[in-house]
Amino acid sequence: MVFANLIFKELVIHGDFNSTVLLKKIEEAAKCNIKRLVLAPAYYDEDSKTTIEEVKKIVEELNSYLKVKNIDVTLYSGNLLRDNYENVKKHIEGLLGSINETNFVLLDVEESNKVDDLLEIVFEYKIRNLTPIIVSPEKIEEIIKDNKKIDKLLNEECLFQLDPGSLKGIHGKKIQKTAKALLKKDIYNFVGFEEKVEEAYIDKSIEDLSKKSLFILNPEGIRARKILGSSKNRKTRTFR
Repeated sequence: MVFANLIFKELVIHGDFNSTVLLKKIEEAAKCNIKRLVLAPAYYDEDSKTTIEEVKKIVEELNSYLKVKNIDVTLYSGNLLRDNYENVKKHIEGLLGSINETNFVLLDVEESNKVDDLLEIVFEYKIRNLTPIIVSPEKIEEIIKDNKKIDKLLNEECLFQLDPGSLKGIHGKKIQKTAKALLKKDIYNFVGFEEKVEEAYIDKSIEDLSKKSLFILNPEGIRARKILGSSKNRKTRTFR
């Protein structure tokens, strides 16, 4: 059983974030033993059609269809929050949302040139009692050059999502090396795919890692306390 986040950027940009297109991707995911799947599209403007209420509506429709068709996948709503103040504002206004209506938000890293720049956005969410889940920290240039830089994010109790393709070298050897180093240090709490679930990237280690994120379905439970507790304990760890 695999629990994953499925983020969408290109699909949104091309105006194809709709039930028909998503259903095909979900059926493909089901064949990869995905049982729990968060749909988390980015938001660019009104034409995106990806406010959290629009996402919730699509998720509700698709869950009903999956149940009727006896397809064993349960969907959850969320947004992929871009690392800028505009998305912070949209979240405050209620246009964008967290994963499954919890206090955990998926935070993409595209506009921040340095970890310190990203931290400014992280602080905006933290002061609102939200925990950022940093998407693919292994792709952040500053962390690729020196993976000890991730300590700054750990010190703010951020959680982290791995792109399984990074481990396979899909994004280059430097990112692959960084992903392996961070994985060895037990940094990751979530598994996430972009645009589609790739069966070739899923092995037992990815399946096991994905199960760590099940706490998000019951954020007040014992599993959640253990995950968040371990995150706090790692705050003082130095990576080499």
